[in-house]
Amino acid sequence: MGLGVLEETKLEHVPGTVLLDDEVAHADYTGGLKHGTGRDAHIVLSPQPSEDPNDPLNWPLWKKEVIIAVLSLGAMLHAGTNGPFLNASYFEMSQRLNMDINTVVMVSGYNLLAAGCIGPFVAAFGRKYGKRPVFLVSCLFDIVGTAIGEAQISYNYLLAARIIQGFSTSAFESLIIATVGDIYFVHQRGFRISVINFVLNSASSLASVICGQVFQNLGWLWLFHLYQIFIVIHFILMVLFVPETTYIRDSRYNIDETKEEKLAELAKLEQENAEKVEATRDSSHPGIPTKKTFLQELVVWTGTYSDDSIFKFLFGPFLTLLNPAACYAVIASGILNSWYVGSAIILAGIFSGPPWLFNASQIGYVGFGPFIGGMIGSIITAVMGDWVIKYMARKNNGAYEPEFRLVFMIPTAVFCAFGMFFFGYTLKSGSPAELCAFLQGVMMVGVLIGIFSTLSYGLDSFRGQANEIFVMNMLFKNFVFYGLSNFANPWVADKGPEQIMFVFGGTSLALCVMGIPVYIFGKKLRGWWARNDLFVKLKMETKTVGGTMA
Repeated sequence: MGLGVLEETKLEHVPGTVLLDDEVAHADYTGGLKHGTGRDAHIVLSPQPSEDPNDPLNWPLWKKEVIIAVLSLGAMLHAGTNGPFLNASYFEMSQRLNMDINTVVMVSGYNLLAAGCIGPFVAAFGRKYGKRPVFLVSCLFDIVGTAIGEAQISYNYLLAARIIQGFSTSAFESLIIATVGDIYFVHQRGFRISVINFVLNSASSLASVICGQVFQNLGWLWLFHLYQIFIVIHFILMVLFVPETTYIRDSRYNIDETKEEKLAELAKLEQENAEKVEATRDSSHPGIPTKKTFLQELVVWTGTYSDDSIFKFLFGPFLTLLNPAACYAVIASGILNSWYVGSAIILAGIFSGPPWLFNASQIGYVGFGPFIGGMIGSIITAVMGDWVIKYMARKNNGAYEPEFRLVFMIPTAVFCAFGMFFFGYTLKSGSPAELCAFLQGVMMVGVLIGIFSTLSYGLDSFRGQANEIFVMNMLFKNFVFYGLSNFANPWVADKGPEQIMFVFGGTSLALCVMGIPVYIFGKKLRGWWARNDLFVKLKMETKTVGGTMA
């Protein structure tokens, strides 16, 4: 039993478990494997990169960081800004349209519903045709939707714009996390997931501040005009700097996914490959593929990554719910995210009334609290996320278990409980807006840490099914978002803000407590799924690239 994680006895090796630190493990047979550099020279790279220079794991670090930077900008625009685009403006828009506020709020509800509905298609097309075309089409949906929104001040135009904009969100909430698994090794993922987590969640708070200011000072249509400028620029960046990251390598290199640990065999293969590369380095017929040029990487269509029907892949996200460990990651991260969104949805209705009587611009400023809180939570996970798993791996004889990521549910419980309970109490009491914003920020610290913990656990445990897991997460939370947009404000109007926030706090605590048995029995759950993997039984694995093995 490694640090409280129960061992699986029915498999030689459980997918997700990797030998991370061979210095502590005293594993001489890993000497032939590829290792990290500098301070991480003792870290065995997982997964192992192939000899192909086009393998995303072999790309230089600067190239990987540029890809994540561009995708993070996309996440900020198409997800982090798209969702809360009108949060600070609902009350004034309802007056402009002469409609009740809940009807106006529902246009964003339909936006979230559209994001959820397209999720299975994003997973299916991303699995079969790769991520690049899915990302680019998603950008185009946002550009078209925004063009409709900036055409005219009208409820019907607004509704159509928000629905079409919603189709752009899914890829940048789900496939972006799977991309981290495509191009980074296990010990490098924590920092990047923290950055993306911050962009997807805390950036939405800053978006409310900015959008509130634009609406208040420049008006309704300019909110869409300015947004259009940024998303068109981002589309150009996507075309130029985000190549396809899906890649199929020999399964022996995926040491984090295999059910049989054959590190010695792989080390021997690596040695043979190294000798072959050295022997053919100056040959006109090298034994490895030629590195693609910049222009070659710009192609949108890179072939198909599976010969199976696209309709089969549509069911992929729903299969993840039959995997208990993945289901926990989906539900826990989705609920935590949803409760923050729920707290943001009710702000306009609460702070536009007494004792605050705020306008759209002032309501937007309240978003600074969760923005700063999210920044603090992201800094904590960025600094500590990968360090903690390296430390725990050393204490576990060099072996890394994905369940180690779940230790972050401890601070999640503390910050979420304190922030949500007291945020509800101060809203009910009519406390100063600064105090309310501070407590929403405390809540956001916990939310960001909890989302990081569960998403990174899902990625490290089931990297091969990351597309489906994170699409299911996006689908789940967007349907919850839709429900909140429909009943959150009427709930507050009927029962006050305290009850809804107490419900949020109680369920968040329950999810954190559920993390204890998942931590203890997680390896057994991973072993059970490896023996009964429906993706394997239904032949839904990614197998070919452009018709040939990579």
